[in-house]
Amino acid sequence: MITLEPYQLIDANFFPWRPIYLDVAQALSTQISTSRIDVLHFGSTSAKVGGKGIIDLSILYYQGERENTVAHLYALGFQDQHSDQPFPAHRPRKDASVTYQGERFLIHAHVIEKDSEEYHRQLAYKQHLLDNPDVRIKYENTKHAILAQGVRDQDVYVKHKAPYVKDVLAKLNVK
Repeated sequence: MITLEPYQLIDANFFPWRPIYLDVAQALSTQISTSRIDVLHFGSTSAKVGGKGIIDLSILYYQGERENTVAHLYALGFQDQHSDQPFPAHRPRKDASVTYQGERFLIHAHVIEKDSEEYHRQLAYKQHLLDNPDVRIKYENTKHAILAQGVRDQDVYVKHKAPYVKDVLAKLNVK
């Protein structure tokens, strides 16, 4: 059992991808999942892409069960999103950190409906990155360029990399 701890907002930075991200995500997925909640590890740490090293999980709930799912996350120790511009209440993100094998990891838990369009976009994007090392390298280079501009605020960093992600998604033609 992993103990969830308070989230610590850190400056955006670049960390090379490491296999431990998969281990942490799997351990958390096992702990979070129930008969009515599934978990998808998505984002850079799931697709062998270096970056901030934050582990993004989609917490997938069945229609009409968002509030129960959020309550489950709170009971496990997740907190409200640490951001000046949080996701809307109908699509919340909850944050936590964990210590795994003596190392601290930040976790973003995105609460989305199972089989939603967003879920399918996340799956397609992850698979595309895994299947295309050149796309992963370009994504990492984009992140390095953003940091080279002096961007350190996480919210600003995410806005700067969004055009790259949207461009890849548009090419995948996934709604």
